[in-house]
Amino acid sequence: MGSHGPVSADLVADGPHALLAGTTGSGKSELLISWLVQLALGCPPDRLSMVLVDYKGGATFGALAGLPHAAGVLTDLDPAGTRRALSSLETEVHRRERILTAHGAKDIGALPPQVVIPHLVVAVDEFATLAGEHAEVLEALVRIAAQGRSLGIHLILATQRPQGAVSPAIRANTTVQIGRASCRERV
Repeated sequence: MGSHGPVSADLVADGPHALLAGTTGSGKSELLISWLVQLALGCPPDRLSMVLVDYKGGATFGALAGLPHAAGVLTDLDPAGTRRALSSLETEVHRRERILTAHGAKDIGALPPQVVIPHLVVAVDEFATLAGEHAEVLEALVRIAAQGRSLGIHLILATQRPQGAVSPAIRANTTVQIGRASCRERV
């Protein structure tokens, strides 16, 4: 809630990516969960898919794992599985690029109605830890950050320390920023 009532963020219109920043106990994980639930309630699973990455102990997304929208829940308890899953995002980027090219579409919104590609939200709780432990996946995330809008792939990155963890390339494409110092009414 803002001073003028409910506020919302639309990853397509306002995004394509979001950064949630705040210290321990500030409520960023609760905001992230609430946002993901709101997205799931507003879109059927054939229009929205989510990959949930929890790098602060593995409990954040447990309640969301059963949603039909959840393509996977990755945690710091299985670093090898996280590495494989995040590297497979590169394959998904290429698949979406091929579909757009085959239909001469500039983005997923320009595809013919019979070709449905769900928006893919990759939500990461404690991005700084993930970036520190899996520096090799940053290259794939930078590419997603740069191409996400046209491909229908959105990053929601939550972290205590955005400085140093969120690269300039990712930050340049992260137009929705919520944090103690940057919270805006429109978000």
